[in-house]
Amino acid sequence: MRKITQDIADAFNARKSMTRSGTGATSTDGEAIFLHGNKIVERREDGVFVTLAGWNTTTTRERLKPFASVSTKQGQAFLNGKLWDGSWAKVSQ
Repeated sequence: MRKITQDIADAFNARKSMTRSGTGATSTDGEAIFLHGNKIVERREDGVFVTLAGWNTTTTRERLKPFASVSTKQGQAFLNGKLWDGSWAKVSQ
């Protein structure tokens, strides 16, 4: 896992704000994680949810790693081993 991914996940889990610039401009306000302005992780009352936000890219999948196993096979996305359309999905309580 890349350091930027771990740093943002740590800040999110601690409910703190953080921004990291560079190749994959990533930020968190402590309640959600954004990649290039797209919300990809969100804390809700009933758990943590993730989405590809329409971008099934290596960087998006990398930023979701602390929360779920996201992979691609033959252009299809998989979330925790199950075929996934990339829409919002609950990954934890």
